[in-house]
Amino acid sequence: MKLIINADDFGLSKSVNKGIIEGLSQGIVSSTSLMVNTPYTQEAIEFIRKLKLKNVGIHLNLTYGFSVLPANEVSSLVDSTGRFHYVCLLGYYTQYIDAKKELRAQIEKFLKAGLKPTHLDYHHYFHEVPNIFKAYLELAKEYNLPVRTMTPETRAMAKEMGLVTTDEFSFDFHNDYGVNVETLKDIVSKYKNTDKTVEILTHIGYIDEYTQNQTNYLIREKEIEVLKQAKQQGVFDDCSLISFADLKK
Repeated sequence: MKLIINADDFGLSKSVNKGIIEGLSQGIVSSTSLMVNTPYTQEAIEFIRKLKLKNVGIHLNLTYGFSVLPANEVSSLVDSTGRFHYVCLLGYYTQYIDAKKELRAQIEKFLKAGLKPTHLDYHHYFHEVPNIFKAYLELAKEYNLPVRTMTPETRAMAKEMGLVTTDEFSFDFHNDYGVNVETLKDIVSKYKNTDKTVEILTHIGYIDEYTQNQTNYLIREKEIEVLKQAKQQGVFDDCSLISFADLKK
């Protein structure tokens, strides 16, 4: 079993950045993905450069903060101020051409920072909006990058296009009911005698006042503690912890 433990939302806030860097340095996560449109993106980029991180992907985002492109260029994605529509409106407003332009701009911003992404993944649920997911897969193909796929159906779509992705994805380690060592043991137990590659989604970080005003997912510190406990208990000892850069066609 090869396991990717990915920390989403790098760049969301100073305290989330702190938690992700701690998680990477302590080996409780093996990969992360950067949001390129936040006030703390640049701080995260400086961490990537300083620590010479080679396991960072792009956390594509159409639901939080402001677009990278001017609002008048992607009008179906944003309100009059340039702020993205809330996630529940994603499928209602979004036009394919605007989604693809904005996602391309986010990839290019990452590249122009002199960084090499390991993969593409996404904030919230792109796979539930067909025109956005289509643009996502097409851009992954164009830039020759592995992708996150969260369902068997989307995984089949990616593989049909010749894209690299994991064999399985687990959303189980999420929300209060799932953030515990037993959940991690169950995931590993399910796949440990296979040669499959599996991604576990995490949202580690610390919660300060700013972060509390940016996200409603406030058990990030609990995720850190549970992952530390799991490592101490040897939950991952029979796994090869890898990043998306280690996936092969």
